[in-house]
Amino acid sequence: MQWFYQIPGVDELESAESFFDFFSVPYEPAVLRSRCLLVLKAFHHKLRDNVPLHNLLEEDTRAPWLLARRLLAESYQQQISGGGQ
Repeated sequence: MQWFYQIPGVDELESAESFFDFFSVPYEPAVLRSRCLLVLKAFHHKLRDNVPLHNLLEEDTRAPWLLARRLLAESYQQQISGGGQ
């Protein structure tokens, strides 16, 4: 997960909403409030399990941000669709 913490600004995020705003992932505030721990837990597992290829990170400096954005969106969708863990 070291790649995730190298994204500039990610270490300043303090709430579930700040993650969604930072990664420009749309969300329903009421839904996120009721499921934020489940969403963030799923996001953490996805971050841990998805290690980007180093050469792809060198080609596009936004690649880590884009990957994290996709994983956060997937985590949220998984929880609101009832497919969460």
